[in-house]
Amino acid sequence: MFVIGIMGGIIWLFMLIFGWGPYAAETVNATTTPTSGVIALIRNTPTNIFEIVQTETATITAVPTLNPTVTPSPTLELLPFILIGEPETMSSALIRPSLGCDWLVIAGQVWDLQDSPVLGLTLHLFGELDGFTIDRFALTGSAPDYGQSGYEFTLENLVVNSKGSLFIQLVDTNGIPFSHPYALETFDDCQKNLILVNFKQVR
Repeated sequence: MFVIGIMGGIIWLFMLIFGWGPYAAETVNATTTPTSGVIALIRNTPTNIFEIVQTETATITAVPTLNPTVTPSPTLELLPFILIGEPETMSSALIRPSLGCDWLVIAGQVWDLQDSPVLGLTLHLFGELDGFTIDRFALTGSAPDYGQSGYEFTLENLVVNSKGSLFIQLVDTNGIPFSHPYALETFDDCQKNLILVNFKQVR
């Protein structure tokens, strides 16, 4: 009995020292339990009391993309006269054979609402050609070679290539526009040194 008592005491002492049997420490597993919009974490505090720390989940909010607004281009005001068709090019020798190849001729006619010739209106030719400033005026009816309401501009030594630098516009005697200005294209070509530009009344 004495030996059994000694052995029992030794076993009890080992269980106490190494935490066996009923002296084993409770094991708590940290778990993560997802909740709606919240992640629960179990954190071990210095006092061995487990507390739950809640952290909010990140929420991504979609930002709408704004579409750029397109601003419509302003509509040109409708003036009484407009250009009829595209300017027509030909050799000046067909109508003005007295002019040589080195003359640029801008000419044409003007008609009213009933397609009758309009007399006494002013054509304004302006812009720049080959470094020279152009600012000329001509009256309808002053060049009958092109018709009853014919007009004509003659520019010597300016048979050159150009685009968008020379303009023609129909105006009244006070310079008030009767049409929009129209850009002309000129050519360094004796077969295209006469440009016919005709106008028609629309209101």
